[in-house]
Amino acid sequence: MYCTDLEDLILKRHHQNKADELLILGGFISYLPVQQISKEKLNISVIYGCMKNANLNELVHKKYSKITNESPNLKVYYKKNYNHSKIYCWIKDKNIVEVLAGSANFSISGLRNDYQEVLFDIKKEDYSETLKYVRDAIEDSELCTEHNFVRKKVIKLKFKDNNLDQIISRSPPAARLSLRSRKGTFHDSGINVGQKKLTGSNVHIDDCYVPIRSALIDELPELFPNRGLNIMVGTGYTRNKKKPKSNAEFLFDDGEVIAITFEQKGPPRENGHIYKAFRSFKPNSLLGQYLRKRMNIKSGKPFKEKDFVTYGRDHIDLTLLAEGQYYADFSVKNKSI
Repeated sequence: MYCTDLEDLILKRHHQNKADELLILGGFISYLPVQQISKEKLNISVIYGCMKNANLNELVHKKYSKITNESPNLKVYYKKNYNHSKIYCWIKDKNIVEVLAGSANFSISGLRNDYQEVLFDIKKEDYSETLKYVRDAIEDSELCTEHNFVRKKVIKLKFKDNNLDQIISRSPPAARLSLRSRKGTFHDSGINVGQKKLTGSNVHIDDCYVPIRSALIDELPELFPNRGLNIMVGTGYTRNKKKPKSNAEFLFDDGEVIAITFEQKGPPRENGHIYKAFRSFKPNSLLGQYLRKRMNIKSGKPFKEKDFVTYGRDHIDLTLLAEGQYYADFSVKNKSI
């Protein structure tokens, strides 16, 4: 049984079993693992089993199509009929050499959350049937580049205030998250946490996190991993000097993809503590550097009220696309501040 470091397990297993081909059937997938595995030296087919049930964003679709067109060794398929299986088949000279199956999707949230997902070795006597099952899934799929993308209708709500945050939609779950602190200011907001470097704190000066108000999680829990519950609280991860891995992937409106971790110990609820913030993962400064670049702020400089007035936006619109995958809109087509 495998329940830790699943990302490394999947990305590097062919170095051990000498496979020249990898077939991946995932219920849900996300872009960063697809991008990473495209760099490996073997032929790869990735099947998005639950594509029809996901809120596939046009920008995400273009990402999968682009990497399929540009990678000589990788193809992304969309399953025509629903399939929630998670199977990884390594093949050498057209024969299976290893198969893993279990609960882990080929996504950031599926591969980077230790002890939350598992994979098991499939017995050799089941190799033939497993390969047929995956091959049949490919037959019932279309190459992503041949897919006729149709935008799904979004059921929008009138903005409902939750102090500084606002609910945009329930289907799909979407909300507007303010970058301001609870007091409505920026100097004491999490986006300027890196400025503590100037007073001796051991952080990168561009570090930042975006606060999540508890009222938003209570009102729209389906937008967040584990319905907003931080299941890492109380596990001893910090005491054991282990840092939580990213549990989400943000695709920004300009095409930038950033690994994100929802984290921190928020207020208690019936089943535990909820999240308090999100930030970029490896490095933690990446989100702060990205926002500064878009707003034309020099590295190391604090975010100020005038910067957001000039830019025309002080919030991020977050839409859930699939498990652990989000569309993050920080555009200023229509200035809203």
